Amino acid sequence: MNEEEELSTASEVGLDAAPELAGAEDRTVKKLRHRRQRRIAKALLYAALIVAALFILAEPWLLLPVGIAAVAVSLWD
Repeated sequence: MNEEEELSTASEVGLDAAPELAGAEDRTVKKLRHRRQRRIAKALLYAALIVAALFILAEPWLLLPVGIAAVAVSLWD
Protein backbone atom coordinates (compact mmCIF):
# COMPACT_ATOMS: atom_id res chain seq x y z
CA MET A 1 0.00 0.00 0.00
CA ASN A 2 1.54 3.31 -0.99
CA GLU A 3 1.40 6.58 0.94
CA GLU A 4 -1.52 8.08 -0.95
CA GLU A 5 -3.63 4.96 -0.44
CA GLU A 6 -2.86 5.01 3.30
CA LEU A 7 -3.97 8.63 3.55
CA SER A 8 -7.16 8.03 1.58
CA THR A 9 -7.96 4.88 3.61
CA ALA A 10 -7.47 6.73 6.89
CA SER A 11 -9.71 9.57 5.80
CA GLU A 12 -12.45 7.22 4.53
CA VAL A 13 -12.54 5.03 7.64
CA GLY A 14 -12.22 7.85 10.13
CA LEU A 15 -9.39 8.33 12.55
CA ASP A 16 -11.52 7.46 15.60
CA ALA A 17 -12.51 4.09 14.16
CA ALA A 18 -8.95 3.00 13.36
CA PRO A 19 -6.24 4.41 15.66
CA GLU A 20 -3.55 2.32 13.93
CA LEU A 21 -4.32 4.19 10.70
CA ALA A 22 -3.90 7.50 12.53
CA GLY A 23 -0.36 6.47 13.45
CA ALA A 24 0.30 5.43 9.87
CA GLU A 25 -0.99 8.77 8.65
CA ASP A 26 1.26 10.64 11.09
CA ARG A 27 4.29 8.65 9.91
CA THR A 28 3.36 9.25 6.28
CA VAL A 29 2.99 13.00 6.81
CA LYS A 30 6.33 13.14 8.64
CA LYS A 31 8.00 11.11 5.88
CA LEU A 32 6.62 13.43 3.19
CA ARG A 33 7.66 16.53 5.14
CA HIS A 34 11.17 15.14 5.66
CA ARG A 35 11.45 14.27 1.96
CA ARG A 36 10.37 17.81 1.00
CA GLN A 37 12.90 19.35 3.39
CA ARG A 38 15.68 17.20 1.94
CA ARG A 39 14.78 18.28 -1.60
CA ILE A 40 14.82 21.95 -0.56
CA ALA A 41 18.16 21.46 1.20
CA LYS A 42 19.63 19.80 -1.88
CA ALA A 43 18.39 22.61 -4.12
CA LEU A 44 19.92 25.22 -1.81
CA LEU A 45 23.19 23.31 -1.70
CA TYR A 46 23.43 23.04 -5.48
CA ALA A 47 22.54 26.74 -5.88
CA ALA A 48 25.29 27.67 -3.40
CA LEU A 49 27.80 25.46 -5.21
CA ILE A 50 26.94 27.02 -8.58
CA VAL A 51 27.26 30.56 -7.21
CA ALA A 52 30.57 29.65 -5.53
CA ALA A 53 31.83 28.15 -8.79
CA LEU A 54 30.93 31.32 -10.67
CA PHE A 55 32.73 33.46 -8.10
CA ILE A 56 35.79 31.22 -8.26
CA LEU A 57 35.84 31.44 -12.04
CA ALA A 58 35.72 35.23 -11.74
CA GLU A 59 38.32 35.44 -8.96
CA PRO A 60 40.43 32.30 -8.38
CA TRP A 61 41.66 33.47 -4.94
CA LEU A 62 38.10 32.95 -3.64
CA LEU A 63 38.82 29.21 -3.70
CA LEU A 64 40.64 29.59 -0.37
CA PRO A 65 37.57 30.39 1.81
CA VAL A 66 35.53 27.76 -0.04
CA GLY A 67 38.21 25.17 0.69
CA ILE A 68 38.33 26.19 4.34
CA ALA A 69 34.52 25.92 4.55
CA ALA A 70 34.64 22.45 2.94
CA VAL A 71 37.20 21.29 5.50
CA ALA A 72 35.13 22.76 8.34
CA VAL A 73 31.98 20.96 7.13
CA SER A 74 33.85 17.66 6.79
CA LEU A 75 35.16 17.96 10.35
CA TRP A 76 31.74 18.93 11.72
CA ASP A 77 30.14 16.28 13.90
